[in-house]
Amino acid sequence: MVAHRVVSLTRQVPDLEAASRFYTQFGLEQTGPGVFGTVLGGDQLFLKVGPRPLIENIVVGVDSEQDIEDITSRIEKLGVAVTIEGPARSAIEPVTGLLFTFVVAERLPSDPVEEKRTSADRRDLVPRHAVRPLRLGHVVIGCHDVEAAKVFFIDGIGMRLSDYVTGGPFMRFETDHHNLVLVPAPMTLLHHTAWKVRNIDEIGFGGSQMIENHPERHAWGLGRHAASANYFWYLKDPAGAFAEYYYSEMDELADGPTFWDPVPESEGLPVAVWASPPLVDKPLVPEAMPAPILTADSQ
Repeated sequence: MVAHRVVSLTRQVPDLEAASRFYTQFGLEQTGPGVFGTVLGGDQLFLKVGPRPLIENIVVGVDSEQDIEDITSRIEKLGVAVTIEGPARSAIEPVTGLLFTFVVAERLPSDPVEEKRTSADRRDLVPRHAVRPLRLGHVVIGCHDVEAAKVFFIDGIGMRLSDYVTGGPFMRFETDHHNLVLVPAPMTLLHHTAWKVRNIDEIGFGGSQMIENHPERHAWGLGRHAASANYFWYLKDPAGAFAEYYYSEMDELADGPTFWDPVPESEGLPVAVWASPPLVDKPLVPEAMPAPILTADSQ
């Protein structure tokens, strides 16, 4: 595997101030106007003002320039044009119409392993420090034809398929269960971004802090997914997508890129093994957007 992570995501949002306030409170560090960083990944979210919410660009990191050449060759064999931008290469996935850029990027250090307590202090039995996401773990994209679109990611980029959940392919670069996911939707849209934190306590504390004065932000959580075993809490952002706090000790235990390969003839898994009941019947349906399906011509 030569591609190893999602480096960054660029979005257009109608209300930049509201979105910036949300993601700052979420725990991302604002390093510039519309630029937000994580502890390990650096600047990973770029927000721009636009008339309607949409994904402008997703940057994927690879190990070397030769890796970029290899990906370029595979994508061109699929009949997709590749644009040269200095050392980087870009291509528009033809089904979603989304722009993907491939760059040489350093691998992130391993996620820090939390040290177990060896003593207790009555004044601080439970950690209450501000939540600071470690990195952008995965991006979930709504798409009108997930089977046609997944070819670009599997055969072009070289990602591996981990699972299908509710009709959508969950795809990975290496030992994370998924880094890019396609879910059925009537149009191309950002369903959610997922930000890894240090433990389940940070998910609960972060989610509670986010909804304390904004109950409308709550979507679904606390819970635990079935296929990936990730703990989660989903929050609705001002642009209609969702931001997820997640943690998974299973990703850390994966011993190689084949760990998450699908088990032949295995039964389909539910979205969650357990979770608090959502406030609405369909908690993870993004707001309907008055926009047509985005194509390469509309980007």
